[in-house]
Amino acid sequence: MQSSHHRDGCFRHLFEALEDPVVKFELVDGKPIVRHANDAFVDVFGYDSGSVIDEPLNDLIVPSTKRREAEQFDQRTEAGESNAAVVERMTETGERKFIYRGVPYDDDHGFAIYSDITDELQRERHLDVLHRVLRHNLRNDLSIILGMSTKILDETDDPEIREAAHKIKATSGQLSQLSEEAKTIQRVLGDSIGLKPIAVEPLVDDVVENCATRFETATIDTTIDGEPDVTANEKLQIVLRSLLDNAIRHNDSADPQATISATQIGSSTVELAVTDNGPGIPPIEQRIITDDEEITPLNHGSGLGLWLVKWIVDAYGGRIEIETPTSGGTVVRLYLHTASMGKRAVSTS
Repeated sequence: MQSSHHRDGCFRHLFEALEDPVVKFELVDGKPIVRHANDAFVDVFGYDSGSVIDEPLNDLIVPSTKRREAEQFDQRTEAGESNAAVVERMTETGERKFIYRGVPYDDDHGFAIYSDITDELQRERHLDVLHRVLRHNLRNDLSIILGMSTKILDETDDPEIREAAHKIKATSGQLSQLSEEAKTIQRVLGDSIGLKPIAVEPLVDDVVENCATRFETATIDTTIDGEPDVTANEKLQIVLRSLLDNAIRHNDSADPQATISATQIGSSTVELAVTDNGPGIPPIEQRIITDDEEITPLNHGSGLGLWLVKWIVDAYGGRIEIETPTSGGTVVRLYLHTASMGKRAVSTS
């Protein structure tokens, strides 16, 4: 059995080795007083190691506009409750944002841990602005290109010019679809992934109804085995809609057909499959999605729909398989946990 001296030595080593600023404090009259600070705290907040000891923590690093917030954290600590929040604190280089975690222990003592996320948040904001500007400009420019290609088709009978105009219009439509897929991915992946039981049949009915109104010439069937429930969330509708849209939109058959099926496999798994009679998904795109093959300038998919499907299914703790039968067409299979396996699905996501 380890001695208390050995345990204290291990703890002190861990305390000092942490790259995040950490202080050990004591609540005196409800206010945190610094009893020990690691080197990272001294470096980040710009104090000499000895000057912070026995000083009020809030006076050292909390901006005046955030004092009330800090006092609320202190009240929770005094009540024996932990704290976790994104906060602003004064550092040697000015105010920065941190993930703050407060951990109470031994009556009036506790630890405060600060993880600097200022740069990460700034990058996220810059990328968000970049994405919005690019999508806006792309959408506007594509509207002009589509309009001009339509005008050309209306005003010329020259076969070569009409063929070129058709290609311009088709390519512009594909780029517009890609832009919308990127917008959907940014929105969907930014949401939380809380899981719950989802009834498959009504969800499939909604997806089929939506696609049927957009693709009136397509034949869409459903085959639901029983009344399966899966562990997922509302994003499953986006998954099925994306697969069904892809199955019909890129279908070059004279009679485009697609089927959504749901089959119970044992007691823990439901297989959702979307089958079509189209040209099939190129092998390289299948490998990238199902085998995590490396993406390179010469080795990448042409769209984002399958990526969206994969990322959401991965978050559910499920998996995806793609098959191209010799008879033609494509079958995309999703294997999801049943609702009764919800806790296991959450743990694997």
